[in-house]
Amino acid sequence: MPARDPAMHSQPKVSRQRLNRADRSGISQLAKRRMREIMRLRFTPPDEARFSAANSNRLRRYLRAIYMLAGISVVAAVLLIDYFVLTVPGDFLDMRWQVGLGVMTTALLVALAANTLPGGKRLSEWASTAAVVICSLSMLYQRNAAFAWDIDIPTAFIALPIFIGLILCRVRLLVLLPFHILIYSVTLTLEFQNDRARDYQLGQAYSFTLLMTTILAGAWVVEVYNRSTWLRREWLREISSRDALTGLLNKREFNRELARLFRLAAREKRPLTVAMLDVDHFKAYNDHYGHPSGDRCLVKIAEVLRARTRRGGDLAGRVGGEEFALAWYGNDRVTVTMMLEQLVSSVRDLQIEHEYTGSAQQQLTLSAGARWLIPDALDDPNDVMHEADMLLYESKQAGRNCYRLR
Repeated sequence: MPARDPAMHSQPKVSRQRLNRADRSGISQLAKRRMREIMRLRFTPPDEARFSAANSNRLRRYLRAIYMLAGISVVAAVLLIDYFVLTVPGDFLDMRWQVGLGVMTTALLVALAANTLPGGKRLSEWASTAAVVICSLSMLYQRNAAFAWDIDIPTAFIALPIFIGLILCRVRLLVLLPFHILIYSVTLTLEFQNDRARDYQLGQAYSFTLLMTTILAGAWVVEVYNRSTWLRREWLREISSRDALTGLLNKREFNRELARLFRLAAREKRPLTVAMLDVDHFKAYNDHYGHPSGDRCLVKIAEVLRARTRRGGDLAGRVGGEEFALAWYGNDRVTVTMMLEQLVSSVRDLQIEHEYTGSAQQQLTLSAGARWLIPDALDDPNDVMHEADMLLYESKQAGRNCYRLR
């Protein structure tokens, strides 16, 4: 059985035994099925957006800020060594100070601000990339300018910022790759244009090519690992938050998401509807038709609920054996009344035969209780769910196959 993709809402299988077997092997199956996306370092657009958000978390920005501070310290240390320890021409020293302080340090400070200030989250990736590129180009300029004073700055210094950016700062490879190719091409072009010996030029080109290729391969391996790890983490989150049979949110995840919706509705002063649903006479159905048939019924009802909660602010969960819960965000009371009527009738329209209801109704039906409100900061989601549960009890007392809304 193929693993269920978190980005896709494929329907789960009914068999509990098969699903449990999929849970045990699902992580590796998911990685195999999406290996092409991992290898080319590009997910589908929704997953790519989520991966990018995870790639810009607080810890990652904090580490980038540390490396930017380290870079500023290294630039300052090199300039002080040039001034106090080494005997270099004054013009060369002036050039180094202008590039080091005026260009490299400025770029590193901007990246540091983007990774530490509250509003810099969206700029973290690009500011870090810009700092890496500017520092590499600055080292390239210094190397070629230093030939005028017969000073040889190693080409490894040009690659050092790229190594730190890709491997340590975890700048995404596809973002930095065009600049990586640009810096490599310009470096080799300038290397063969200097007036050094041919053997020297070939040696520098060979060592720089080997270094840049190694950095590129290492960065690719790191990002492949990061994407594989992210997919595994998403799969674990998915299977821990979903009901195994129906694929709807489980009770814990529904309560957590409902609390988030309450905070959002209270902040935006928008209406929220919480509904509790129960399959009528389900115990009698299980007893007479068998548990596999009962599971199939629950899956069909879950499909109806999923179809009624497709908007981004809606929730659907299985909170008990045959008990479900819904949350609708932003609907007025008239709309909610119509939606509840359509929901109850949609389950009835499934025409699932049930001869043991103890009434003239010979098919499986649904009862619902719903609470409509505009939450404030003092409202407790658990209290509202309890009120909806009491309304569900009223609909059961009224003969089932109906709803109560307050």
